[in-house]
Amino acid sequence: MTPDEIRGNVRALLPSIAKRGDEIERLRRLPADLVEDLRGAGAFRIAAPQARGGPELRPREQVELIEELAVVEPSVAWCVMIGSDGPYASAFLAPAVVEELFPSIDMVLAGLAQPAGRAVVTDGGYTVSGRWAFGSGCTHADVLLGGCLVFDDASSPPRMRPDGQPEWRIAVAPREQWEILDTWYTTGLAGSGSNDYTVQDLFVPEAHTFTFYDAPRRPEALYAFAGTFVTNMSGVPLGIARRAIDVVVETAPGKLVMPEMQMMKDLRRVRSAVAHAEAVLGAARAYVYESLDRAWETLSSGESLTVDERNALSLSRAHSFRVALDVTRSMVDAMGASAVYASSPLDRLHRDAITINQHIVTQERTYETLGGTLLGEPLLFPLY
Repeated sequence: MTPDEIRGNVRALLPSIAKRGDEIERLRRLPADLVEDLRGAGAFRIAAPQARGGPELRPREQVELIEELAVVEPSVAWCVMIGSDGPYASAFLAPAVVEELFPSIDMVLAGLAQPAGRAVVTDGGYTVSGRWAFGSGCTHADVLLGGCLVFDDASSPPRMRPDGQPEWRIAVAPREQWEILDTWYTTGLAGSGSNDYTVQDLFVPEAHTFTFYDAPRRPEALYAFAGTFVTNMSGVPLGIARRAIDVVVETAPGKLVMPEMQMMKDLRRVRSAVAHAEAVLGAARAYVYESLDRAWETLSSGESLTVDERNALSLSRAHSFRVALDVTRSMVDAMGASAVYASSPLDRLHRDAITINQHIVTQERTYETLGGTLLGEPLLFPLY
C-alpha cells in the first residue's frame, strides 16, 4: 500500500469508529473486528520499511495519521500508535529473527520497554520472569516485549554497564508465551486494553533480545535514532485537544445558558476560553511538527541528532500531553455542568487526557531529566 492508500483506508474507517466509542470503553479493549479492519487498512504497518514492503512513513506522517484517529477515538489512536511500533524494535534484531517474529508487516506489537522484569543469563539466551504494567493493546497483539534488568544468576545483583547504569535488555516473544492479566480498570483510555502481563522462567534466545544502547541494524533514516520509537505519541494528545475544542464550537451556537438566558456562543467567557485553547493548541502542535521536521532533516541527511534536536523532540512531546489536559479542562469549564454527563464527549476526552498524562513521557521527572541536559548534563537515556 502507498502512504496515500493507507491514509485513505484509515479515513474511511473513521465514521464507523466514531459510532463505537461506548462499545470500546465498555469492552476495555478494541473489538476484534475493528483490529482486523485497522490491520487491513494498513494502520499497523505505517513504520514498516520499504525493503519489507512497507510505506516507511516519516515521523510527521505517522503523527498526522494518529492525530486524525485521536480526534475520533483516543483509545483506537493509542493502540495504533503502540501497535505499529514493531519495525522500531525489529530494527535492533537480526533479519532472520525479524522474519521469525514478524513474518507479516501487519503484525501488532505491545509491551513495556521499561525494565520491570529479570533476565537471568542462560546458555544461549536468558531466562525471563516478571510482571509488566501498561501493556496497551496486549489483548490483540501478535508479539509482546518486556524490558528487563540482566543478572548473571538468580542471586547476583544486576549487571552494570560501563557508564554505571544497570544493563537493560528487552525480550521479544510471541503473544501466546505471555499471560495477560485483567487489570485495566481505569479513569480514561479504557478501550486501550492496557493490562498487566506476566511470564515466569521463559527462555528467550539472546538473538530475540535487544537494547536501545546498541546501534540499530537497519540502515534507513527512520530507524537511525532509538527515540523515534516514541515520537509518534504526540498525535494522541493533539487529537484529544482538537476534538475538545471542536465539541464546544459545535455545541455553543445551539445551547441556551441559564441564568444568563444567552446562547453559549455569545458568552464572553466561552469566547475567551475557545480562543485561548485554540492558540495554546496551535502553539503546541507547531512545536511538535517543527521538532519532527527538524529531526527528520538531520536523520535523512545521514547525520546524528544533536542534543538540542533530541531535547526538542522530547519536550514538544511532553508539552503536547500537558496541553491536552489543559485544553480539555478549559473546555469542560466552558461547557458547564452538562460536561459531567457520560453522554457528553467532553467527559471521556477529559478522562482520557487525565490518564495519558500519567505516562512517563510527561511526568515531572522527565522534565527534570531534560532540564538537566539543557543545563549542560550529558543526555544518557537513549530514547530522549
